[in-house]
Amino acid sequence: MATTLPPVNRAGSKSVSTQPSVPRSQRSAKNLGRTAIRERHSIAKLAGIDRADVGAFRNSYKHNLSLEILQEGYVSSFIELFELFDQQVKDRDNAGSDSGVHEVPMLIDQHDKLDVLKSKLIEAEEARRSGAPEKSYQSYLELAQFFGKFPSDTWLIDHFHERCMNESGKVEDDGGRKLAEANYNIGIALEERGDLSSAVEYLEKFYNLTTEQEWQDKIGDNLHDIASLQLYRTYTCLAEELYEEAPSVSIDYLKKAFHMANEGGNRTEAGMASHRLGNIYEAVGDPEVAAMYHKGYLDRCKRDKDNVGMGKAYEALARCQQSEGKLEEAAENYKEFVNIAETVGDKAVYSQACASLANLFNMLGDYGNAVEYYKKAAESMTTDDKERVELMNIAQAIAQTHHHLASYSTAILCNTAKLTAALVEWKDYRDDGFVESSRPPSTASGAATPSCEPEKK
Repeated sequence: MATTLPPVNRAGSKSVSTQPSVPRSQRSAKNLGRTAIRERHSIAKLAGIDRADVGAFRNSYKHNLSLEILQEGYVSSFIELFELFDQQVKDRDNAGSDSGVHEVPMLIDQHDKLDVLKSKLIEAEEARRSGAPEKSYQSYLELAQFFGKFPSDTWLIDHFHERCMNESGKVEDDGGRKLAEANYNIGIALEERGDLSSAVEYLEKFYNLTTEQEWQDKIGDNLHDIASLQLYRTYTCLAEELYEEAPSVSIDYLKKAFHMANEGGNRTEAGMASHRLGNIYEAVGDPEVAAMYHKGYLDRCKRDKDNVGMGKAYEALARCQQSEGKLEEAAENYKEFVNIAETVGDKAVYSQACASLANLFNMLGDYGNAVEYYKKAAESMTTDDKERVELMNIAQAIAQTHHHLASYSTAILCNTAKLTAALVEWKDYRDDGFVESSRPPSTASGAATPSCEPEKK
């Protein structure tokens, strides 16, 4: 049976496509899409918007910022900016998922900060190109100060302080002032976040670089004096931090602080440094050296007419003398402490001073004065601590008992009609009349000596 062949495509006839035909509805949709695109381009041309503007609208802020920096020709600024982006990502990865670093917004998403970064980085690059390292130093310093307003941006503060350090070494005509300032800024930044050991290294460099220089800050303060005062404060903080684990190291830092305060010419700070040294020597069991520093503090307070400081100094001196067994001298200094506290009008300090003096009189066996000052201490207490008030009353009662003991014992042992009557009367009224009326003769030292002389008829 014959097979039917397909028709031959002769020349001039239309070719037949083997592809499936596109439905009329789809062809209409494609045409509409092309028409819409052409219309948008036409509208953009009418509005004066070119392709770059459209791209800027569609692209990310980071993309547009990078493009602007590169188009203006600042390649170094572009590289530094992207290095900062990468550094933050690496810091996050290294910190781990549980770290608080992940709560800090990414720099790439903070557009206001990126604008400031772009402006200052370009300024710094222009300054480097023109051979003006002092200007690039200033641009980086302004960036460090700007990010100093944001507690979460310490990594950026450190970065730009390091950039300042690098640029300061290139400044040749300032005698090293920019280098000194760069060390100071890093030291202060480290101190503010509690890294005192690292901070002191930079502050000591600042101190050394400003030695024998007449540099002043904007308000006229000498930079070397500023270095001395700042080191005094940092040494003091380090001493307090290290006292528990390394008392000897703490003493060394306090000595350095004392030296810096004296060199800086600040008498108040020098006095406080002397007082702290006295306290720490007292704490480690060297009252003799402690007393030397406390006397120095007292002398400074007298010159400055600082009553509060004088009270602290007298109290500290009395404690040291008491530890050395110099009880009479200690009593005199405690009395001075009581008088100054009364003059100042601070009831809490006055109560403390009276209690300290009462305790010492108690040790000396001078129970009459002990009772008097325990009573003053209790009456001037402003605390709501009932337990402390009760302890003071108990101490007063014990001293009162000791005060009456000699007279009471004499009355019992002698058993005379006069002493017995005085004893009975005292039992009724509990005043000091019994003590005075029955007090036996005293020795040269003031101690009572019982005596039972027969009554004269």
